[in-house]
Amino acid sequence: MTAEPGTAPPPDAHAPAAGHTRLSRQLIRYAIGNALATVAEWGALIGLLVHVFDRSGAEAVGIASFTAILPYVFIAPFTARLAQRRRPATVRVVGMLGQALGFGTAAAGVALDWPIWTAVLGTAIGFTAATSLRPAAAVLLPAIVRSSRELTTANVWVGYGDTSALLLGPLTATVLLAVQGPAASLAGCAVISLCAAGLTAPFIRIGPPPALPDHDHARPAGRGALLHGVTGPFVDIARVVKRPAARAVLLVAAAQFVLVGASDVIWVVIAGEHLDLGDAGAGVLSALFGAGSFLCATVSGRAARRTRLAPMMIGCLAVIALGCLVLGAAIALVTVIVLVPVLGVSRGLVDVLGRVLLQRSAPPSELPSVFGAAETITGLGGLAGSLIAQVLIAWSGAEAALITLGVVFIVAAAALALPLRAADDSADVPVVAMSLLRRLPVFAPLPVWSLEVVARSARELEIGDGTAVINQGEHGDAFYAVVDGEFHVMRDGEQVRSVRRGDGFGEVALVADIPRTATVTASGHGSLLAIDRDAFLLAVTGHEPAHDAAWELIHTMGHGHHRGAGDGAAPGS
Repeated sequence: MTAEPGTAPPPDAHAPAAGHTRLSRQLIRYAIGNALATVAEWGALIGLLVHVFDRSGAEAVGIASFTAILPYVFIAPFTARLAQRRRPATVRVVGMLGQALGFGTAAAGVALDWPIWTAVLGTAIGFTAATSLRPAAAVLLPAIVRSSRELTTANVWVGYGDTSALLLGPLTATVLLAVQGPAASLAGCAVISLCAAGLTAPFIRIGPPPALPDHDHARPAGRGALLHGVTGPFVDIARVVKRPAARAVLLVAAAQFVLVGASDVIWVVIAGEHLDLGDAGAGVLSALFGAGSFLCATVSGRAARRTRLAPMMIGCLAVIALGCLVLGAAIALVTVIVLVPVLGVSRGLVDVLGRVLLQRSAPPSELPSVFGAAETITGLGGLAGSLIAQVLIAWSGAEAALITLGVVFIVAAAALALPLRAADDSADVPVVAMSLLRRLPVFAPLPVWSLEVVARSARELEIGDGTAVINQGEHGDAFYAVVDGEFHVMRDGEQVRSVRRGDGFGEVALVADIPRTATVTASGHGSLLAIDRDAFLLAVTGHEPAHDAAWELIHTMGHGHHRGAGDGAAPGS
């Protein structure tokens, strides 16, 4: 959304909007909490696989990895739906607490020398709980940010956290493994998950639960409800995968998690059998991989702001293919030190760019389904990678596994080049504006397609301190939604209220067809979404629940005149 020529406020109105410092702190807290949850995942996996390697050897590592991730695939569609029916931050906090419970159970199993399956089960519980995090984040982030640019920034920050976790998770596991062994590693990850939940808890009060997609309102009753509850999540995934643009991005996500799933097994085998690095060796190699992902943070921010993301994603797939082929042909300390970080850089870029492209391509009510599908698809990719690595290592060693991965990524880069370009072309859904407008009573009843039409028509305005947005007695030509800042509503020279983010003004003059009943002035710098009269009336009067909501709002503001009387004035309208 950009301001159209001739619609901008006076020159002094273009100063930075108030509230960005506070917002940046919110995003930093959110990103740190997200990163800690991801650190816990990676660290727990390393701790589990080292424990299994010590107890049962290389072949058991692949089985354990496969078994721990398997529930993730089948539960992800159901946990994704939670973000459509509960506050997204609540879903994330519960998911992080579930992580802590699972990893803590695994730590107890290792410390008390219980059978290996107890550690695998506990880790699987932690991974399964984590399936709720990304779908809920896809809904929560648009409610936190103020603009599409900030949404991109937020996704980049989350990407920084995820890539940092690829380094910090294995490093944490390595330190704890070297000092106290796998039990300490898993217990440490449980504590980290609790810290992540504590950082996320303050976001619970932000925003209402997201609106259900249009296709989900007519839910069957009785036995049909039970069947719908079981099959509905998988229907959501099928619906998402049918979209060519989303399918291409999801396949790329699956491909990069094939690398992740395979590398979890391959690094353990290379460290133990090829480089003789001991128990901590797997953590060292995983940390090298994570260090590469961390390095991608230096370029991912600028890359994610490009209008075309497909070329860089395709290039990353090609680099991964080449790195796997070369490393498979010559496993040695020098090639590992050079190429493993390169693989990490490329994988990290694919992950960040894919997240941004998915966020750009789906309306807010569909985001849980889209990211739920991503969780399932990436889980399948991780399972496939783990299985491929396990089979090929048993057949012909780590070299064969790496060369096969190289071939897989060559095919992926060639097959997905055109579909990814098509995904770039379709990535224009105004998710931030839709998330903001959905919070306003007058727009909340609108179906998704109608809300998207309104959001596309909105103009973003930067308002300077003291600027009068509307004046009492003027003709009403637009409705305004507050994006940032504070605005004072004055009636006959007296202040009657203030409006902030999540509030709107101007609907009474439009709905009742009367002059403005108040003057609204910026208190400090702020920003608004302006929706012109025709677009507003077309959406609201064309949808009876929204029209009723508009009149209900007019009445509750203290001027309950009859509809159509022409004088349904309310303060600030």
